[in-house]
Amino acid sequence: MIRIVNQFFGKEFSKDALRNILVILLPAILLFYTVSLDVAIAFAVGVILSSLTDLPGNRQDKTMTAIWCSTLFTITAFSTALALHHLSWGILSILGIWGFLCTLLIALGPRWGVIGNLTMIVISFTIGLKPQDPIVFALSFSVGTGCFFVISLLQAYLSPYRSLKYAMKDGFEQMAILLETKIKCYDERLPLEQAYRELSLLHIKISEQLENIRSLLLREKTLITSEHESDLIWLRKIYRLIDLYELLMGIDTDYETIREKLKHSEVLPIIRHILLLLSNEIKDLENTSSMELNKDPKGSGHFDLVEMTDKNAEIKTKQQISADIKKLEQILNSSDNENKALINPILIHIKHIVTIVQQIQQANIAPDPTWVSTASYKNFVPTTNKRQVIAKHIKTRSPIFIYSIRMATLLMLSGLVGYTLPEYRYASWIILTVILVARPSYATTQRRNYQRIVGSLVGIAASLLITLATHDTTTLLLIAMISLYGFFLFNKPDYLICVIFITIAAILALHLYEGNIWDLLGSRLAFTLLGSIIALIGCFALPVNHHKTMKNLTEILIGNYQNYYHKLRARLCEQNVDNQELRLVRKHAQTSLAQLYDNLDQFQKEPRYKKQDWSDILSFQTLAYRINALLVGISVSITKSIEQENDTALLERLDNIEALIHELHELGRSEKLAHKTHKPAATVS
Repeated sequence: MIRIVNQFFGKEFSKDALRNILVILLPAILLFYTVSLDVAIAFAVGVILSSLTDLPGNRQDKTMTAIWCSTLFTITAFSTALALHHLSWGILSILGIWGFLCTLLIALGPRWGVIGNLTMIVISFTIGLKPQDPIVFALSFSVGTGCFFVISLLQAYLSPYRSLKYAMKDGFEQMAILLETKIKCYDERLPLEQAYRELSLLHIKISEQLENIRSLLLREKTLITSEHESDLIWLRKIYRLIDLYELLMGIDTDYETIREKLKHSEVLPIIRHILLLLSNEIKDLENTSSMELNKDPKGSGHFDLVEMTDKNAEIKTKQQISADIKKLEQILNSSDNENKALINPILIHIKHIVTIVQQIQQANIAPDPTWVSTASYKNFVPTTNKRQVIAKHIKTRSPIFIYSIRMATLLMLSGLVGYTLPEYRYASWIILTVILVARPSYATTQRRNYQRIVGSLVGIAASLLITLATHDTTTLLLIAMISLYGFFLFNKPDYLICVIFITIAAILALHLYEGNIWDLLGSRLAFTLLGSIIALIGCFALPVNHHKTMKNLTEILIGNYQNYYHKLRARLCEQNVDNQELRLVRKHAQTSLAQLYDNLDQFQKEPRYKKQDWSDILSFQTLAYRINALLVGISVSITKSIEQENDTALLERLDNIEALIHELHELGRSEKLAHKTHKPAATVS
């Protein structure tokens, strides 16, 4: 339990939560006593909304976020306050125009999507505050925004690799989970398709995590070209993390064959035990990856890693792994040729995982020729022309365009409904709920709806009990501050708990500001429910077409598999294929597979398709995962294996994979599958 708590508060978002609450409260309290309450509130709101855009990233990311948010937030706050002050109905135009443009920013990536989302929330908060003086409000709000970004940029420049180190730590955590899940593949008692399904969902999460690490790493030119010992240690550990992921995603023989041929032997239980021990070893790497490199106080420039693991337990685990590997080697030596062909690749695979884990535990890691060179990094983190990307999505076939139209419509409808109700500024909760809940897919919208409604109900009940228990202003203010900290603390890991805390903080703060708790509770509940209903209606009125996206992703995936296959064959036939090229084609295959899995997951949860038979699509998904794992397994055998396998055997395995890719292509084109994925689209387009 203590370890879980330490892990939670050791995350980057936990440290950021403490920073955010201090940046909000200290200046806001000072402004309250020296200027006015309205200025303090506007300042605090500016800091709160700005802090929510501060995603993990490098100095370039933080600077870009600061520039764009400061500009967009200031324009939005001033224009909304001005519309409320002089021309109230003009707010509908602002909601529609900004709703469309800000949602369209999703096309540029997650960071831009958050900036757009928070810009829309600025409108909601401005409506809720209904400032009397637009200029004073906009200036106070902008000062809050600027104050936060000054702190954020200062932190980024003082600790430039902070996000990279935390991302690396999270990467090892996910690797341990991945290895625990892979144990099921070697358990003949469990359905293999269930294991594939769990692995595919993990693949989505880990692929995004590794893409984030890769992006953070390869855009740090100073780090990847550094000759400093401390930088080289971190750089090589990060590369080994990526190598470990590649190794864990690969298999050397089909799991079905392994299960069938080895189910009556001791091999599978031994493999499961080794993988469990390795999972525990990788969990310990979380501590190793997050250790600060302590400089020798004598100034010699020597760096030592702070030991945070139990050495005795570590030695015992290594001994158990070695003993199990010896057992496998003995079984291998006494097996027939057929079983040797199955056991040997697995044994090599396990030895390689052990080698990488041991290397990460060490301070000195030898460079690997397969790592991305400085000259090639741009191929792995390509730059995009923002205008071209946006122009690409200004068409009715684009899911992002449809979603942008939906958001603009829903926001205008929410504003219109709000004008027909008393106490219009409380109707900002309708707008806020729509912004926070409405998502492109029905399934995600429903989940967010549930979290928003349940969190609001629990928060309202807690707020009522708190106000009944005490009327002391200082106590209520202190609880509101703690709740605001809880909001920041759980904003990323658990949205439901986050909603509970922000509901308590908002209601108590407004209660202290205005006094009528019952109106606040009733308005919060009624307008939250109304916003949730409007968001749900939007999913049915303007549905995003996942079928076309899935068709495109399927074609991209098969094309990437074919390219990967040809590169591996060319390498085995001793043609001139660079290690960088193999890394790049693997990256494309992994990324497209994760995107397809994510789209399939959303597609299957759409209510109008729930009653359909998904057996063919699930078969496609399982086969796609198998092909990816087999391709990666061969790639590892060629480029990194500590015991090189026979090229003839690898070519035979490639021939089998070629047949599987052809099967996947035919399954994707099958009339039954095409009927499921394309025909329903015509009814909703």
